Amino acid sequence: MNFDYVSDLHLNFYIGNEKPFSNVEDLVKTTIAPKVKSEVIVIAGDINESVDRLSEFLYCLSKYYKQIIFIAGNHEYYIPYIKYIMGKEEAEKYNYVSLNKIEEINNNFKDNKNITFLDRSNGGICTYNGFKIAGDTLWYRPSSLVDWLYYSGQNDKNFILSDLSNREKILKMNEDSISWYNGLPNDLDLIVTHVPPIKNRENGKGNNCCYYTNVDIFKSKIWIYGHDHKENDYEQDDTRFISNPWGYNTRDYKIKTLRIQLENHFMKI
Repeated sequence: MNFDYVSDLHLNFYIGNEKPFSNVEDLVKTTIAPKVKSEVIVIAGDINESVDRLSEFLYCLSKYYKQIIFIAGNHEYYIPYIKYIMGKEEAEKYNYVSLNKIEEINNNFKDNKNITFLDRSNGGICTYNGFKIAGDTLWYRPSSLVDWLYYSGQNDKNFILSDLSNREKILKMNEDSISWYNGLPNDLDLIVTHVPPIKNRENGKGNNCCYYTNVDIFKSKIWIYGHDHKENDYEQDDTRFISNPWGYNTRDYKIKTLRIQLENHFMKI
């Protein structure tokens, strides 16, 4: 079966005044609709900070795909009322707690048969046409002093809002993600996370902990991820890791296609 896949769409960089597209429908019809090759698209996070725009995008995309499977990236957690990404009025309805946004996304699509949100809070696993698929943000974990200094200057610290301290919140999100992952079965056909479980030496981030996390074993032969804005197709320990990000300044709006067989053999298209 074929799966189209993409990540890190960051719609705010492409839709609006003096940007390539005036609205969501224009972007979808122009950049994605002509490239559809499959009945399913997998989106590995960072679609948009606004739940309203994220929802509008997914509903528009569902005109072209029979099934949409998506996860939350770090930007879906953002409540950046200080910036222009989201108005303060919209930010205030979440009571300044990021988990309320994730709950709203889950509630918006929990009864939708064509759009599936995978997240550890709702189990993070689904079956489509016999393919067993799991997904979550899979948060990173700062460890060294250098890691914490880097984290302290990032938007994740400032825009992911919680009742916990800045240190406690990221540690808890990582612990919850790893606990969810450890509870998954070992016979998955596909895993989708925003943060990769490998160090991508080609992404220019080096060994920075904010761009990967650690897991004990890889529970699928195929793993789609995003976050570091670096296109990748890499094999490690018999698992293929692939990424197809738009990032902040794409010009080609790639939608890639992956072919998966239930026997966990795979081939590239």
